[in-house]
Amino acid sequence: MIAFAAAFLACLVYVFATGGKPERLAMLAQSVALLLSLVAISFRVIPSKGLPVGLALVDLALAVALSLLALRANRYWTIVLAGMQVAPLFAHAARLLAFPLPAAGYVIFVQLWAWPMLAVTAAGARNHRARVRKFGEEQDWKPFWPHLNQVEFTV
Repeated sequence: MIAFAAAFLACLVYVFATGGKPERLAMLAQSVALLLSLVAISFRVIPSKGLPVGLALVDLALAVALSLLALRANRYWTIVLAGMQVAPLFAHAARLLAFPLPAAGYVIFVQLWAWPMLAVTAAGARNHRARVRKFGEEQDWKPFWPHLNQVEFTV
């Protein structure tokens, strides 16, 4: 737990120091999810059977937030990040459907993805910084209506 907290804090500082808006927004979403997860588990011990609804809702909200970020951000790594957050939802779904999943396996599968998600976010910030150094400023977001400029309106 202490190692993850230290890695999370290091990634948070690094991303906010070097990343662009998508990188910072992804790290902010992960920070809020971490805090909400801590609140959810402080009120109730994770049951050996059944679904911990609070944790599942936090994971679902983070998956939605990161998926929306992936759709809007002008970065490819956000797609990988969103996919990594969708993976724990399968463990929650298995638990909800009463699939025979040992409690330890469930906890490991849900928590396992947090480490590589930090690595992907930090790598995204590092790559953003390298591109800015090499090519100058880059767009953080995709155009809202990408094909609107190509359409000619005739009356």
